[in-house]
Amino acid sequence: MNKKNQEPKLYTFRVKYNPGAYHAANDSYHYFKAISADQALNFHLDMMERKSLVSQTLSVERKDPYADKWVLENEHHNLE
Repeated sequence: MNKKNQEPKLYTFRVKYNPGAYHAANDSYHYFKAISADQALNFHLDMMERKSLVSQTLSVERKDPYADKWVLENEHHNLE
């Protein structure tokens, strides 16, 4: 079996966030390569905690390379 077939496929995700409800005009994105939306969200939350930053997470989206658009992935996630 080829090693390439054994490795999980990585997708590009972006996590939309802002400093809080009173700063909604300042939305930002973090981009991650991950296996799933859950993993990307965990990467984001770990990074924010490591840097002692407070934010509200708005959405998690996965890049669809075939349609060249972002697909909303956060229906199953508990966003803050």
